[in-house]
Amino acid sequence: MIKNLMKTAALVLAMSAGVAQADPVELTTVTHNYGSAVGNSRIYTANTCVTANSVTVYDNTNCGGGQRFYDAFSFSSIDADAEVSMFKLTLTFSATNTNILEDWRVRPSINGTVSSNYYQNKTKAALTRSAGTVEQDFFFTAADLDIFSTIVTNQSFALWFAEQGIGTNFFNLYSATLSVYGTPAPAANATVPEPATLALAGLALLGLGLSRRRPAR
Repeated sequence: MIKNLMKTAALVLAMSAGVAQADPVELTTVTHNYGSAVGNSRIYTANTCVTANSVTVYDNTNCGGGQRFYDAFSFSSIDADAEVSMFKLTLTFSATNTNILEDWRVRPSINGTVSSNYYQNKTKAALTRSAGTVEQDFFFTAADLDIFSTIVTNQSFALWFAEQGIGTNFFNLYSATLSVYGTPAPAANATVPEPATLALAGLALLGLGLSRRRPAR
């Protein structure tokens, strides 16, 4: 009897730990395909910087409009009460090694006006140098992205690029996908037991079993 109750209590405690440490799930995904083809994002008005399935990203304003590449990914489709814990950005690109000193890096920003310092971390932010097409993932959490909380509040992730090399450099960008991970908002009228409550319930079951095993006087 006691062994069974102890197993039950252990199971309840394990369940409480699971509630407290649930793995994040994908809340939404937003994909932007670039180029002049129907349904794609042109970004630029200058045709010289746009092909059917890509745009050319320069480290200056060669493509017109007075600014460099900028694109925003809205994730307002998720519930405002959801807890966002991580972003994954997947980029498909090519020609990042035209210049031997070329050094492209991802630079998240807020509404295209306030950029982060993330690009300074070359290990995490650098685009792979390649003449061919590359698909590369970048991950952002509150621990390494200084503007993480503001992005979550605005429900908008803005993408810039920083180029640390010398001279005029460029690369071809085909697509960008933002995946948002976290904990979904609780369902309406749903009651989820707190981990401490589950733990107390397990201890209560164990105590009840021990009291029943006490010899009669």
